[in-house]
Amino acid sequence: MNLHNLNDRQLEAVLHKEGPLLIIAGAGSGKTRAMTHRIAHLIDEGVRPWNILALTFTNKAAREMASRVGTLIGEKTEDIWIGTFHSVCVRILRRDIEKIGYQRSFTIYDTDDQQRVLKELFKRFEIDDKELSLKEMSAIIGDAKNKLMNADDWFAQTRRDRRSQTIHDLFTAYDARLKAANALDFDDLINKTLELFLDHPPVLDYYRQRFLHVHVDEYQDTNMAQYTFVKLLTEKNRNLCVVGDDDQSIYGWRGADIRNILEFKKDFPDAKVVKLEQNYRSTQLILDAANALIKNNEGRMDKSLWTEGKKGDKIRFAAAGDEREEAAWIAEHVRRLRSRKVPLSEIAVLYRMNAQSRVLEEMLMRAGIPYRVYGGTRFYDRREIKDALAYLRCLINPDDDIALKRIINVPKRAIGDATVQVLEDHANERNMTMYGALRDLPDSLGSRPRKCVESFVDLMDTLKAKQQEMPLGDFVKLLLDETGLLAQYENTTDDELISKRDNLLEFLGAVYEYEKLTEDATLESYLENVALVTDLDMQEDAPQFITLMTLHSAKGLEYRAVFIAGLEDGLLPSSRAKQEDNRLEEERRLFYVGITRAKEFLYLSRTRQRAIFNQASFNQPSPFLAEIPRELISDEYGKTMREHFGEYKPPKERVRASQRPPKMSFGIPGMGQDPGQIPGVQKGFVSSIADSAAPVSQIFTEGDQVLHKKFGVGKVVGTSGKGAEARVTIIFTAYGEKEFSVAIAPIVKVN
Repeated sequence: MNLHNLNDRQLEAVLHKEGPLLIIAGAGSGKTRAMTHRIAHLIDEGVRPWNILALTFTNKAAREMASRVGTLIGEKTEDIWIGTFHSVCVRILRRDIEKIGYQRSFTIYDTDDQQRVLKELFKRFEIDDKELSLKEMSAIIGDAKNKLMNADDWFAQTRRDRRSQTIHDLFTAYDARLKAANALDFDDLINKTLELFLDHPPVLDYYRQRFLHVHVDEYQDTNMAQYTFVKLLTEKNRNLCVVGDDDQSIYGWRGADIRNILEFKKDFPDAKVVKLEQNYRSTQLILDAANALIKNNEGRMDKSLWTEGKKGDKIRFAAAGDEREEAAWIAEHVRRLRSRKVPLSEIAVLYRMNAQSRVLEEMLMRAGIPYRVYGGTRFYDRREIKDALAYLRCLINPDDDIALKRIINVPKRAIGDATVQVLEDHANERNMTMYGALRDLPDSLGSRPRKCVESFVDLMDTLKAKQQEMPLGDFVKLLLDETGLLAQYENTTDDELISKRDNLLEFLGAVYEYEKLTEDATLESYLENVALVTDLDMQEDAPQFITLMTLHSAKGLEYRAVFIAGLEDGLLPSSRAKQEDNRLEEERRLFYVGITRAKEFLYLSRTRQRAIFNQASFNQPSPFLAEIPRELISDEYGKTMREHFGEYKPPKERVRASQRPPKMSFGIPGMGQDPGQIPGVQKGFVSSIADSAAPVSQIFTEGDQVLHKKFGVGKVVGTSGKGAEARVTIIFTAYGEKEFSVAIAPIVKVN
């Protein structure tokens, strides 16, 4: 294996064989290269492939790691366990979960399944969702499980008031419902593995002896459950290599504990620490901005990114009047990037909150710039796809009541809610699963619903028999036909129904593709694969679009050009984060992550006035902006930086809502800037544009570049009439095509 393509620090990490190792990998520093070469080198040194475990956070990262290791060592890669925490735990549980009271055919419940269970429990407990929402309850359960707490543990840490008691009872009932259905939610996958390890030491010993070298990617994102899993596995052999960057820890709100990486040396005092600071992604100027920003965090390991690459362009900055002017500025610079041959697929617009995308979308549409919003409804979250998956799940695990109730009347087969309730009551009285009740129908069930239920059971029995004798893809095709899932969307001209049919056909194609790429593809393995897919794994290459996404979603990605919008106090950092020091530092890390996504071009923007959630506000600039050295900002924009947020003002000095926002003044012609400062504006019209009409004698011709007081720069696309009747048609980047009277419109030519 060739190690000459590694830098000195990467090589140092690769050659370390025994004992704990902490690799602090700055953004774009080649951490995957270091980890994959390290795994390959261990095998070259005699470590058996099946003695290596590598844990990632997404299936996409696992696939990339396996592919790159495979390039280095070939087919030996197949014996290495490379996967997400959840997928690795599923493999362990499939082998031994019976030891803790479950069957190996357990179902994995996703968020939608959880919501269905909780909705039923809310109804049973007669809970008003105005006092406690399903989303809040789901978050409480997830947070507790990430911290290794059950319902009783959680309750012990509360005030033990009436509301806490209600949550405790719901939590308890939720876990009982999942256990009865032989189902686990995502958080259970790790927790039940830990339960298996602790309650059955021989199982833990087996995996300790098997995994003699454990690697963990993105260690700064681990929560308590993941941390405990890793600690248990490596407690004896101590050959643990973790890779991460504390400066990119941005998931504290969902349980990630930055202390896991900051205090690694406390857990392993003899650990070797290697810092990867050479960056292979960004220009030095972008790295200088990132370094200057992040050094303001106190809770971090000291490091500074550098590159042997070019210094690069300075940062562009805009202080816009409102969110529409900000979006217009972004659209204009996207157009300029296209003229510089930057592909749309290499451009991203990042923001703190999803709600910020609406105006950006509108402006990009008007400007004719194709885009996609990353993080929308996932393919596997669409209703028709979840219906098909529920059929498949129910065939594998008939005890899955949630899946059964989803499909029992889909497509409609005259098994209504009343019939389902009778069956559910019968199951509860007989202490059996819902599916058991279908085979032991109560006498109270009428003849018509009885016939419909019996027909459904016959269908499922037939499908179950066929599943055993058919290839996976052919069986799913049969299921879609026999159940009527496809037929319900046939013979229609409704675009929405046609789209649903096409989605089911795409789903079938995905099954065939999985079957083609997977050795010994089974229905069980396919369902596991679908359940473990994350939003990040769903991203597709789309060269014809620019990408809009939140800063959180951008982690792990990179683009030649990055726009970060909404750099205002209250947005970034968020209002809530400002109340806690640790949250404020995480918000700064979030901005740092956004900056370090950019390879060549970085654009920053803020507005003085923004309407969001139907509320208008006047905002101070983000305090983080003042932490970027002025010399890193383009001369064209540097004056704007100094004038508009040189001194950060505390919240008490904010502009009152009754005051008008000042004019926008970023440095491209026409976007609200003082016309007197715009190169090329015809002399004689500068002083009058803000308050006076253009003279009747002003002549416009097609192709002229013009400036309008409100709409900014535009291009003349047509003229009509003469003298006082003269009219001009102009197309603006931000506002589309508009027609004006030459006699009264505040318009001037720009040379």
